[in-house]
Amino acid sequence: MNYGKRAWCHLFRQAVGLSGALWLFFAPYLGTALGQDPPLPSPEIRFEPASQIDIEASEEPEETELEQRLPSLRLRRRVLAPEQLEEAERLRKLAAKFGTDPTAIVGRVQLSSAYNDFPNNRRGVDTVFRGDVPFRGNYLLRVDVPFIKWTDPNRPGTTSTTGISDIAVTAGWRVYNKPEYAILVGMISTMPTGTETGLTLGKYTIGPTIATARVLPDWDTFLIGLLTQQFSVAGDPSRKDINLTRATLAMTTLWKDRWWSQLQTVFEVDWERKGKIGMIVEFEVGRNLIGQ
Repeated sequence: MNYGKRAWCHLFRQAVGLSGALWLFFAPYLGTALGQDPPLPSPEIRFEPASQIDIEASEEPEETELEQRLPSLRLRRRVLAPEQLEEAERLRKLAAKFGTDPTAIVGRVQLSSAYNDFPNNRRGVDTVFRGDVPFRGNYLLRVDVPFIKWTDPNRPGTTSTTGISDIAVTAGWRVYNKPEYAILVGMISTMPTGTETGLTLGKYTIGPTIATARVLPDWDTFLIGLLTQQFSVAGDPSRKDINLTRATLAMTTLWKDRWWSQLQTVFEVDWERKGKIGMIVEFEVGRNLIGQ
């Protein structure tokens, strides 16, 4: 009975509190973006033995190289209790195993497939083979090979197309890594490897990508942010140039040790189409079957 109440509480928080949680996640950074200094916490006066004060001072977390270079990041870092840090580390390991933490450096082979049903009897199956190779602790090389099959009875000349689409290669570096928060930056590039004209963009693209993941151990929840920019740099001159920005905000909750749910919003801005904006809202529920 207690777990049922907790499950409904988690679901309510995830469905209703996404916008508020994301505001709390990004709000500390707005001051810097506007040229303002972050407010310092009010000092708390306590009368304790000197030995106790010395012990608490010695338990302060050590500064990382990134925190030394960016003092504002050090000021905004949340200090968690030891049991919260232990829980955050456990959640990070589970999320890495489930593939829901974009900042995780884990070797993996993944095969995913999605069926799409479009208007006017258009249908398609999008299958992606993904391989991640970690090296030197905080570096990752990722390759995505998509295989697409679609049918469009309204298309002149051919009603169906099947084959490999454009391959994407991502090189990432996890520049900041703590149990409660991590940042990964990298470069992503795509190549016009499509076997059919309708399966490729016809352009070579390159651009930066950044991923962040903040753990809320009391809620068994992750707040995730992804930002990617793609530019076309070469390719078929008859095909349209590419200048696309994609931003993803997500909240992922882990249930027990096998289940998870995720609510995310994906924004896209196509600068080649006068800044036209598109948005997709997705809800996902998953379960790990074999524990690996």
